[in-house]
Parts: sequence; structure tokens; C-alpha cells
Amino acid sequence: MDTSSINQMIETALAIEAKEGHLANYLQDRAAERGLALGHKQRREAIELFEGYVRSVPDHLSAASASSQGTPVEATMAQVIRSAVAYWDEPDDLIPNELGLLGLLDDAYFTMRVLQLVSERLQAESGQALIKDNLAPLEVVIREILGDLADVLDELVELAMANTAVDELIAKVMQYSGSFILKSAQTSFAGMSIDALVENRLSFTTAPDDSLRDELIAALDSVSTSFANQTTAPTPQQISAGTTALEQVLRRERDDYPFASESDIEAIKTMLVGALVVRVLNSGDQGYAPNRGFVERCVDLVLDGAE
Repeated sequence: MDTSSINQMIETALAIEAKEGHLANYLQDRAAERGLALGHKQRREAIELFEGYVRSVPDHLSAASASSQGTPVEATMAQVIRSAVAYWDEPDDLIPNELGLLGLLDDAYFTMRVLQLVSERLQAESGQALIKDNLAPLEVVIREILGDLADVLDELVELAMANTAVDELIAKVMQYSGSFILKSAQTSFAGMSIDALVENRLSFTTAPDDSLRDELIAALDSVSTSFANQTTAPTPQQISAGTTALEQVLRRERDDYPFASESDIEAIKTMLVGALVVRVLNSGDQGYAPNRGFVERCVDLVLDGAE
């Protein structure tokens, strides 16, 4: 795949950021809200992390395209990639590209969410993956920057997934299992987990008591992805796996929160998974489409009620 236009947009955005500092100013304001002052080194390291996220877009697209060339999934992968990059061509996207690196966060988020959802389904059903890194900790921060626009982007991602040949891709990968391997790009996050990088470089952007929320969102989002495209109720095994994952999070964090009883844990995990089950049942013949925004709203409602 030719990613030259995306690479050029990224270079232009970085030049704007170096001159205008839109993202740096935003991060400085976020730190100030928490009574912190960012030094030059802290700002630079934070910006480098977002730059790495944006640069990972063409890297992952190229890796997916290159590893599918000459295989039975080449044409299908090309369709998936076209869906993943469609937002970059929008003339009036949600955040103007004139804002530099800040203006490309919505574009990068759209592409990486599509690729990640495809990758998670591939991983679950075929053992192969397009993205190996766990981007969830960084995406939590990016969603906070995007604000309400993140929900709009999630809806656009949902539409893209509905019109992407994911089922065909997975079917072909499984049909020709063992004859080729899809490779993930080597990211600029090598040497340290993204979770650790976010903790070290972006801790000032997140409230100290957000750890439970973030972990529940990540766990519930994984459950949501496991229900993708289902038109009938999830199986008892799927529901049990989902509630178990949420229970593990709640037990790890229970000492720091007011809901520490067994009945609280049971109620929270049941309500969260139950909300997804209802969503699946209401999806009709089109099948359930994972929606990160819905997952976050569910977690927020449950946590607000538990406090």
C-alpha cells in the first residue's frame, strides 16, 4: 500500500506542532488543572508518545498490506485497509488538520480502532493479529483529548466495520491457515510497554482515581469485541468469561473503592455484561457491532451509582 500521502500529512502536522505547539499547549493546560507544571523534557516526551501513535498508522497499514501480498487474502485485506484509511480523506473531519499533531489524533484514532477491532477478531478466531501492542492505555488519554468527538468517531468506526469484509478476511485466513503469517508492524514503543509509557509520560492527564474505570473499560471492551457480529444471545460460556474478566478487575481494585462487598462485585459485573447482552439481542439481523463509546458510558453509569 502507498502510504506516502499519510506520511506527508504526518510530517506537515509535526512541522505545525513544532511551530504552533497546539498539542503541547493543551497538555500544559491539562497539567495546570492538576496543579502541575510541565518542564521542557516532560512536554517533549509526551509529544513523542503521541507522535509514535500517529506514525504507527502507516507502519501498521504497510505491514498488513505487505504480509498479505501474494496470499489468498490480498484482495480482501486491501478492502479492509481502504475502510481503515477512509477518514483521512475527509475534507471536513472532526478536528482540523491545521492544528498539526492535535489535528491528526482523530484520523489516527479512527484507523487504529478499525485495525484493532479487526485484529482482535483475527486473534480470537485464527490466532493471527494485525496489532500486537495493547494500545488501550494510550487510547484512554486520546479519547479524553477528543472529548465528545470520540463517541462520534466510534460511530464512524462502527459503520466502517459494518462495511468491511472482516468475515471474509477471517474465513480466508482460517481456510489457508499455516500457508502464510500476517505480520504486525514494529512500533516505536519497543523496549517499554505502552501502559508503562503512559504512566511515566502522561500521568498528569488522568485523574489519580481513574485506574478502575480504565481497567473496567478495557475489560468490557474486550468482552464487547468477543460478541462482534452475533445475531443471537451470547452463550453461557461467553457470558461467564466476560463476568470473570470484570470480577478480576474489581477484586484487584476493591481496597481503594467504596464497593468492596461480594454483592457489589456481583452486581457490577452482572450489570455491565448484561448491558452488552441486551445490545446484542437488539442488534437484529445486522449483528452486534462493538461500540467503545457505549462501553464507556456503561462503566461510568455503574461507577457513578456505586459511589
